[in-house]
Amino acid sequence: MREKYFIKQLATFLVPLLIPIILLGSLSMFSTQRDIKSDINQNSSFLLQQSKTQLEMILNELDTLYLALYDNADIFNELSAVLKNPSYTYESSNTNRIISSFLNAFTSSKPYIQSFYLYVDNPYNRFLSSVDGLVTLDHFYDTDWYGQFSRYEGPPAKWTARRELRFYSFETNPTAVVTFYNVLVPRKTAIILNIRPKYIESLLNDITRYPAQQMFVLDEANQVIFSNGRGELPQQSDIREIADQPEAFFDMDTPEGKVNVTKVESERYKWKYISVIPHSELYKTPSRILSYTLVFVGISVVCGFLLTFVLIRRNYKQLKMIRMMIKAADDSHMPLKPPARVKDEYSLIVQNMITHFIEHRYIRTQLLEKKYRLQVMELLALQSQINPHFLYNTLHSVYWESVALTGRPNKASEMIEDLSDILSYSFSNPTETVTWETELGNTISYVNIQKKRYRDKFDVIYEYDEVLARLYTFKLVLQPLLENSIYHGIKEKEGGGLIKVKFVRKGERLSLSVIDNGVGMTAQRLREVRERLDLGEERTEHLGLYNTNKRLKLTYDRAYSLTIKSKHGFGTKVELIVPCIWNEAALSGRERLDVS
Repeated sequence: MREKYFIKQLATFLVPLLIPIILLGSLSMFSTQRDIKSDINQNSSFLLQQSKTQLEMILNELDTLYLALYDNADIFNELSAVLKNPSYTYESSNTNRIISSFLNAFTSSKPYIQSFYLYVDNPYNRFLSSVDGLVTLDHFYDTDWYGQFSRYEGPPAKWTARRELRFYSFETNPTAVVTFYNVLVPRKTAIILNIRPKYIESLLNDITRYPAQQMFVLDEANQVIFSNGRGELPQQSDIREIADQPEAFFDMDTPEGKVNVTKVESERYKWKYISVIPHSELYKTPSRILSYTLVFVGISVVCGFLLTFVLIRRNYKQLKMIRMMIKAADDSHMPLKPPARVKDEYSLIVQNMITHFIEHRYIRTQLLEKKYRLQVMELLALQSQINPHFLYNTLHSVYWESVALTGRPNKASEMIEDLSDILSYSFSNPTETVTWETELGNTISYVNIQKKRYRDKFDVIYEYDEVLARLYTFKLVLQPLLENSIYHGIKEKEGGGLIKVKFVRKGERLSLSVIDNGVGMTAQRLREVRERLDLGEERTEHLGLYNTNKRLKLTYDRAYSLTIKSKHGFGTKVELIVPCIWNEAALSGRERLDVS
């Protein structure tokens, strides 16, 4: 009891306090998360576009060299001659010196260019390098590019590859370069541009906004050629999944957790510029809001718990005292003592309650005495009410039967005999209790009179067992139910009718049903009859049914039930369920208990 009261009051105090905090925190976190995601997608896309523009400007340098060296027929023929001739002439040496100076100036002015090679197919494996001028493959530190070029047999093409160079054989840490291949197969010509990736990667690192943000560039084969170097790159399977995604913005699950991905593609070079930001880094602010919300909720719970505990402890003591006062008021032998002085609202309530209970005890004693007398008088009055129309019609019928059948015993004499039995049963000791078997016998006498009166218009079937001889009731319970069926059901019916009286014992309850196949009642009429019985309205056509219901209520209070079911054109069923009373003293004692 005490724990339930505490929990209920705690919920009453804390729920109104916690709901606004939780809603505010949740809405703030959701709104912030949504706005951050939108901003990050836009910013990442803008930064990737910048990177794409800068890299494509670098790639345009390769086109410049291509136009300067390959599309210029004079220069290209001179270079081809230098590479293919076994010895140098003055003119070829001069041409070589001029072109080498041009290439050195070009590469020196571009900090991101490491070297430039021009190769034209020749029997001496010569090529022109921006680093050392005219060299051969067997005397140059970088020959890996030639292997990839020589293995290619397709049409003219451009592609990219990330490689590692060792300028000297004793180097332990190679230098990374990104090589751009421009291959012209019909002439077996290659223009090779080597880029320093550190320069590009420093640009990517400078535009990175988050410590854990990864920005990298994929070539046409979905291989990483540039990255900002922050943390380990995603696994190759994740990189393929990112490259195959059609969307520019999406979330993806990785072994390290969920990440936000932004992707920009280059239509010209088929490169993909990608930004990957872990959700743990992206949503730090919403996470902090959630943490603050949880902290405030915890503080609110603790404070609310302490405050509620103090208030409930005080209120529980006061309520416990009020409950004891109510219990004392119910016990007529326990004295009622008001509080010494009024200190708060609870002591004022207790004082008013005690004053009320003292007055209530005095009034209750007087009312109980009056109620007992009133119920006894009402029982006597109800049992003495016999339908005057019934007596008049019966005597009228006896008169005509006597005229028709004179000189010997006939139906008239039988009706007079049954009538005398009914009058004797009704008027002798109306408060006397009888067995249900005796009550049924009186009802049969009533039915015999009605059958003669209506010239056997109906039949009655009785279904019961010997237990009725041992169960008790008060008088005139069954007869009004039969009277209701005859007058309101069978009388208005065309042709013969049938009434069934059925007794069924259900444990310690006795069910009495009176069923007829008379005219029945409409749904509206049935509802009116039920309402009048519930309200105790006395002005009703079903006077016998009302009287019976009233007497049952006075005797059994809530221990009985009276149910009416009817359908127009099919008939009516009245079912009465009462307790099984096994002796007269029990029924008389029950009446005394109910009225006291």
